[in-house]
Amino acid sequence: MKTICGILLMILSSLSQADESWPVALPECGAKLERRSVEPHLLIVRTDCPVSLHSLAQLLEVGLGRMFSEGSSVPRSIYLGRVMDYPEWSKTLAEAAAQSPDWDARRGHPRKRSENDNFRVTKLLNGPAYPQDLKAVFSRYGLIACIASVEKVLVFEAREIFPPASETSQAIRPAARLPADAQVWLSLQPMPAECSSP
Repeated sequence: MKTICGILLMILSSLSQADESWPVALPECGAKLERRSVEPHLLIVRTDCPVSLHSLAQLLEVGLGRMFSEGSSVPRSIYLGRVMDYPEWSKTLAEAAAQSPDWDARRGHPRKRSENDNFRVTKLLNGPAYPQDLKAVFSRYGLIACIASVEKVLVFEAREIFPPASETSQAIRPAARLPADAQVWLSLQPMPAECSSP
């Protein structure tokens, strides 16, 4: 039994390891882009700590530059990880939800009962909460990066998201329930495509 478990663990760990990796030293910590041969169309962002959107753009710019100079194929999607891995993006998402007539901050859900959290958060991330730092990175390659989908949206009270003395905390009710985290995938499309609603 121990031998079978050991073999299974070796197989699973080999499947999760990257076949190609492009490391970049960011101001906050180390990070890299990874690609596995089983999913060659997908890039995975890995960071050792929370980073700014500026640093995420730096990682993508340097990593993609190296990748393309090596003759690697253009990915179709990029897994960014969790929005909370990028603290300013997390706050921007929560602010966008607080200002949106389509988000019910009292209940912590989309106002329309026919919508789910993933749908509404994807729309917010492709709209007012889109990270502008990413646009220039992809436009160099004639691409636009859209938020393809999100999963596992987490909702928190505003008092847990914003520092008490911040201007934002003064403008939003402390008990407002807002999305501040989700797993995020980018979809890369040739320009001049626009990010459409999910």
